[in-house]
Amino acid sequence: MNTRAEPTEPSGGDSAGSPDAPDRRFDGPWLAALTATVAVWTLLYALDWAFLTPQTPIGAAVSFAYGYLLAPLATATILLDALSLAERGVADLGVFKWVYALVALPAPPVAVLYYAHREWLKPDDADLLGGP
Repeated sequence: MNTRAEPTEPSGGDSAGSPDAPDRRFDGPWLAALTATVAVWTLLYALDWAFLTPQTPIGAAVSFAYGYLLAPLATATILLDALSLAERGVADLGVFKWVYALVALPAPPVAVLYYAHREWLKPDDADLLGGP
């Protein structure tokens, strides 16, 4: 006996798998968040590399910020953006989304390669850059 309820069609008439369905799980401004995260990570990394020493409190704080806060955030936004694209049926990066995510942990600027791959898979979609 199956105890799970079968999904029903939303009242708007859209099927659950259509790109216009309002209940998609991975919608969000992931590309904007990824851009901001990578930009701040790069700025803090350059500041740390050029001016700060790890023995100082400010050096430790900056290293912590880009290493333990921004790098995982960039990884998460890459994964969420890739999942959002797959959920909308725009592009499926397959195993590459995991490769980009793993490489983004130590080096978030790999997001530039992720973006290029994303655009290469679906270059003619005008809505690809325009939010969810």
